[in-house]
Amino acid sequence: MAEPWLEIAKRFVEVQDDIPPKPESYARIPGWTKYYPDGSYEHVHNLGLEEAVCFDVETLPEYSQFPIMACAVSATAWYVWISPWLLGLSKSPQHLIPIGNPGRPRIIVGHNVSYDRARILEEYSLQGTQTRFLDTMALHIAVNGITSGQRPAWLSYRKTKREERQERREAVEAIKAVILEHEARSDFDSKQYEDLLRYKQELEDSLPELMADASGYFTADEEAAQRWEEITSINSLADLAQHYCGIELNKKTRDDFMVCTREEIFDDLEQYLVYCGNDVSTTLQVYAKVLPAFLESCPNPVSAAGVFTMGSSFLTLDQEWETYIESAEAKYSELEKGVRTRLIQLAQKAFSMFQKDTEHARPWETDEWLNQLDWTPKRAGKSRGVAEPPPPVVETRPKWYVEVQKEKLGPTAANRTIPFLLGMTWHDAYGDYYLFYSSEHGWLKGKPIDSTQYEPIVTIADDDELAPFREVLWFVPLAKSPVRSILSSGRGGKWIEDATITCTHEELALRFCTNKVTDGDLESLRVIAREVLERGEPTDYDNIAISQLDWRPVQVGKPVRDKSSDTYWPQWYWELTTPKPDAAPGNIDLTVRSRVAPLLMRLSWLGHPLFRSRQHGWVYRVPADKLDTIGATSYALIFSDEADIKLKDMSEGGHFLFYKLPHKDGDRANVGSPMSKMFLKYFQDGTLTGPGDEVKSALDMNVQCSYWISARDRVRKQFVLWDRQANTSMGLPPIPEPQNAVGHPCKYGMILPQVITMGTVTRRAIEKTWLTASNAKPKRVGSELKSLVRAPEGYALVGADVDSEELWIASVMGDAQFGIHGATAIGWMTLEGTKAAGTDLHSKTASILGISRNQAKVFNYSRIYGAGINHAVLLLLQHNASMKEGDAKALAKQLYISTKGRSLAATNPFGKKFWHGGTESYLFNKLESIALSEDPRTPALGCGITSALLKKYLPTNKGTGEDYMTSRINWVVQSSGVDYLHMLIVAVDYLIQIYKIDARYLISIHDEVRYLAKEEDKYRLALALQIANLWTRCMFAYKLGFDNLPQGVAFFSAVDVDKYLRKEVDMTCVTPSQPVELPPGESLTIDQILERTSGQLSKDTTVSNSSVVPELRSPTQPYKEPDVLAHRETSMEFLRAQMLTDKKVIHDLGLIHRARKLEKEAEEELFSMRSKATSRVDRAKEKSGAASWSLEMTWG
Repeated sequence: MAEPWLEIAKRFVEVQDDIPPKPESYARIPGWTKYYPDGSYEHVHNLGLEEAVCFDVETLPEYSQFPIMACAVSATAWYVWISPWLLGLSKSPQHLIPIGNPGRPRIIVGHNVSYDRARILEEYSLQGTQTRFLDTMALHIAVNGITSGQRPAWLSYRKTKREERQERREAVEAIKAVILEHEARSDFDSKQYEDLLRYKQELEDSLPELMADASGYFTADEEAAQRWEEITSINSLADLAQHYCGIELNKKTRDDFMVCTREEIFDDLEQYLVYCGNDVSTTLQVYAKVLPAFLESCPNPVSAAGVFTMGSSFLTLDQEWETYIESAEAKYSELEKGVRTRLIQLAQKAFSMFQKDTEHARPWETDEWLNQLDWTPKRAGKSRGVAEPPPPVVETRPKWYVEVQKEKLGPTAANRTIPFLLGMTWHDAYGDYYLFYSSEHGWLKGKPIDSTQYEPIVTIADDDELAPFREVLWFVPLAKSPVRSILSSGRGGKWIEDATITCTHEELALRFCTNKVTDGDLESLRVIAREVLERGEPTDYDNIAISQLDWRPVQVGKPVRDKSSDTYWPQWYWELTTPKPDAAPGNIDLTVRSRVAPLLMRLSWLGHPLFRSRQHGWVYRVPADKLDTIGATSYALIFSDEADIKLKDMSEGGHFLFYKLPHKDGDRANVGSPMSKMFLKYFQDGTLTGPGDEVKSALDMNVQCSYWISARDRVRKQFVLWDRQANTSMGLPPIPEPQNAVGHPCKYGMILPQVITMGTVTRRAIEKTWLTASNAKPKRVGSELKSLVRAPEGYALVGADVDSEELWIASVMGDAQFGIHGATAIGWMTLEGTKAAGTDLHSKTASILGISRNQAKVFNYSRIYGAGINHAVLLLLQHNASMKEGDAKALAKQLYISTKGRSLAATNPFGKKFWHGGTESYLFNKLESIALSEDPRTPALGCGITSALLKKYLPTNKGTGEDYMTSRINWVVQSSGVDYLHMLIVAVDYLIQIYKIDARYLISIHDEVRYLAKEEDKYRLALALQIANLWTRCMFAYKLGFDNLPQGVAFFSAVDVDKYLRKEVDMTCVTPSQPVELPPGESLTIDQILERTSGQLSKDTTVSNSSVVPELRSPTQPYKEPDVLAHRETSMEFLRAQMLTDKKVIHDLGLIHRARKLEKEAEEELFSMRSKATSRVDRAKEKSGAASWSLEMTWG
């Protein structure tokens, strides 16, 4: 089932060195252009006959999710696709990329290739294609990926290495500078110079290596140090390029696609095509490294076949998708608006305390919650919707007056203002005249226009200040050259003395002319100015001299604002009204997620008020005399941050103690909001409470909207394509007639989910929306998401959940030590325990811990995945907030002793650490033996562990957490679960192909697998699923050394045949946003399936199953018989020791085991010695016989 794609994929690696060079330039042609190695190119419609390409797509997310360009390279040519919309040849960006004949087997390689697949035209087809996808990111994660727990350590290590290299480079430069300085001096010491030259040579020898590794990644020499950080990498293409190929990939251009317009991309199209092409060539080089590594780590072709199928998942939708989004959003808005209104009422009620506090009594200080808010008064202005107070009155004075009042008179006052204030006039032989000042001509005398003209006059321009007088006066210069200043001894003083100029204050004027002005003179001038100011500006030129002053008002001093009219709000309320572009000024931005919301709602934990600490997050305060009434889940807190001074004072006073609210990550983590999703259960069980209906409504809304709040962005960003959109032809049935005219018109569509086929180190698939979607819950808005995946008319969704998949896998590994199913306690409970009788594992755990069976599942799976007692304590405290930490530890310890057992150090006579005396001791000993082996591999398909968790690359200091033991055990179980899924999928695909069942793989969600089948083939597919499950269980059992299989686990307990994707076929999927009950589907047992199919997979029931002979391919590699007894325990003493609690008896068994081991070794040594002796005798006889024959021949 992996062929022919696996062979094509291998060939694509082999032609790596023959890949043609990238084009030197690109043609701006819509659609595909093929570029040949000789530089020529031609327009093509698709990729033609290419069987393998490396492919990358670029989009402009701000405009649409459709592609704008793509690059691909094959063994013979480069291909470039450009959207007609990008080139301005189409008004719509809705164009998909055609690949070619969907029936031609083809491999497409990419990094996070599911994103690129969603932009390929042919993939939107109900019939599917023969194209398979390989993701370099997924391949890397499977062989060299790191766990989430290792990521911080890896990043820290890389940062440290970069810093060290930078320091070394700086040291090199510094030494070189010193050497150059010494060489330039003539008095240096010859020995020092020789030492420096030698050091310089050493540095220069090492410099190329340093500079070549300037990126901060890890060199080949460092790999020899056997550190996991140096042989692994995080998952981005840039990091993989550096890690595998030493390529420094610049990804800055990628940001342009997030912010640029279509026109900007078009203008620099060549640059962006080069960027896309570089990503393709880099991905191909990474692929040439990771595919061989993956095939070495996971050699069984079933692993590759499973990945191929999972990489072709799809989901079918109808018009209800759009209704769902609208309905969920509307319900969310309705609920949020109601709660927001109530919260705003609480805020305004608290704010009114501030407004009414006219006597400064500060009533909020006696409120445990409100006194935590910042009540510092803050002025509220126009941006907060508060009307601005009337502007302050601005005091003004005429400009001429302001000039005169200055301590030091300026040129304007001296040259233009003072002559007018002193009442100067002109007197000559022709008569008495007023004086005028022109900016162009200086001082002039003005003669009535009807008087006789004896002297030359000047022409006054339109923009001159004397222009208004032109109708009544002529203007004559005072001298031959323009007079700019009268107040000078040469002119003004002379003219005053000879009475040419007369004025009202002659003595004062003369002193101004001779520059002998005293302070008293200045004051006299200011008195005159005040008198003129009091009389005001003349009208109708009744005082021509004064009217020529500059009466324009100018501001005097700064305006004084009347602060008594300002509006003040408390700081916390002011911050709630921060201006936003889409809201009116003063709008309160307050939701249940706001930091002040818990305080306004007066929340309490077990009846004790909540407090917000900058250092510790949300905490609660308990009176010292009431500690026995609570179960403190952590230690009493100490406050050292200055912002927590009030909390510190209360805690140090001896009357109160503070404790953190519990966090899922333990005591070291701070709770950011008590309104988050993890606290919903505490609201429901009454641990977290608050007074009033407002609080109840807010908490209820938080419960109802929690799912939609977290999922809405991911849901809205789903790339949904409707049939016939973007030139698609999905092969879906005709659209049914609408049953009513309400809602959206009937239509069908598809989503190609962005599945990373091996997204974790355990090779589990990951996807952000569908693989994390919850089941529909009556009080969760939008939680019906999965049920929006619907079978089109004439089709059905067929699938099943693997019953207790990983629990059975883990328990059967324990049973494998005996080679008998159910030989261990956990194995027996898994096979024979029932929920009804309370004898299954989950019921037993629930009874030990005093919790519900559903809660017990979390404990069991986390324990089997390797989590320790501390994790169990944390889970207990989360499930029961009133439980004391000591009680939780005692319960957890009791659980682990009962299940996992006790640990015996490796110093025991068996010579290895192991667990004993627990119901799961056999299981954990087997898991740990696999995880701690030199080359851990899954029993079923022989897949290897990621290099990041290999024993030889991990530290040996156990107990520090650095050996990542939990992750290694988790890998054994979960990676085996992935083997199970791959085998199941491949087996179903095989049966679909052989028996021509009209069905196709849809999606798998961990241990749940779903197919889309034609209505008439749905029961045949159900039977195929049951047979495939039987084969898969048998293969697991066989590889673990069993020669039989219990019927109880041979078949699915039920196969679901449904129209909707949901956990159970009878779930109505009624939620606040979906009030209509969905009709039930069918849940069929193996007996019911056999009844409906007559036990026949063939469409023709007259033909037996065995008569269908499949076309078999020759295996690509020789069959290697597995060592199926590898997991069988050969020591009877060790088998007994694992079940015992008495260490003395275990020790005695160990001694017996050691003695028998020594005895066996001695026997083997004796047998070896006898074999060697016999061999020597035989060789001697041969030599003796040969010598006799030689003598006979010689003497004969």
